[in-house]
Formats: sequence, structure tokens, C-alpha cells
Amino acid sequence: MSNRIFFYPDFRRYVLFTEDALNHMYAHVQRRCWHKEAGGEIYTVALDNCALIITTATGPNPGDRRGRHSFNPDITATTRHREVQFAHDQHAVGLWHTHPEAQPSPSGQDKKTTEEYLEAFRDDRDRYLMVILGNRGEFPNMAVWSVELSAKGRWVELNEVADMPVSFVR
Repeated sequence: MSNRIFFYPDFRRYVLFTEDALNHMYAHVQRRCWHKEAGGEIYTVALDNCALIITTATGPNPGDRRGRHSFNPDITATTRHREVQFAHDQHAVGLWHTHPEAQPSPSGQDKKTTEEYLEAFRDDRDRYLMVILGNRGEFPNMAVWSVELSAKGRWVELNEVADMPVSFVR
């Protein structure tokens, strides 16, 4: 599998993850009981209301606080990564992290953290993504949610579509 694409429920918007971004995240999946959660931010080159192409994923960082069931990013390192990516015309559009479960879903802390990040981007973003990778599957189970600022606490789960014809994706 090279790319993965997730659609909003109305199929009017989508998020496409490139192979490079996926491989970065896959490298940190918690396949063994001693693996700790890992995470970081995801980036796109162009902000678009209908489509986001995720080209880059960063993290984890050495200063992150990580446990089997927890991940707290090193804010200083995350900010540095964001500044470097922005200098290369990359925009932070979400967070990613791993979970030690087959079918990942956001915890209360995951929701709080995502909403705090979105609030920090108040003038620049109207939504932010939360991506969680599970620990099963040749290509790890992956769940994607969009959180909207205009409706605080509104979480919309995106649906993965396999084998999407390339001509459909603009």
C-alpha cells in the first residue's frame, strides 16, 4: 500500500496520507508489550477546504514523556519542528500517535490535547486532525478524526476508502 485516503462522511472532503508520512508513523506502532506510545504532528503543503495531502509526519522526540498508555509531547521540540516545517511551506494540520490496541479510539486526554492544539491555532485553522494507529494489520489499523473549532467538541470520524481510482483524487 502506498497511500491511504480517508473521507468525511459526506464524501465532499478527504485526507490523503502519502507513503512517506505513513512509513514514518508505521515505524512507531506498538507491536510488542514493551513498546511505548509515540506521536507527533502531521503536515500538508497546501491548506485546502476539500482536500488535505499529508506529506510529512514528525516525532517522536527524545524529550517526549512516553508510556505504554500515554504520550505527552516535548512542546519545545514540537514547536521547533513546526517552525522548520513552516519554513518549507508545510502547515501543521493534526496530531498522530499510537495506541496499544487493535481498534484505536481517542481517550479523554487525546480529545483534550487535540482541542487545545486547535485552540492554539484559532486564527489559522477551523479544524484539526487526530490520527491514531493501532497495533494490528500488515498496514496498521488507523483511525482519523476531524475536530472543528466552530463546534467545540465536535469530532467527526473519517472513513477509509481502499482502492480509490487515482483519477478521482485531485
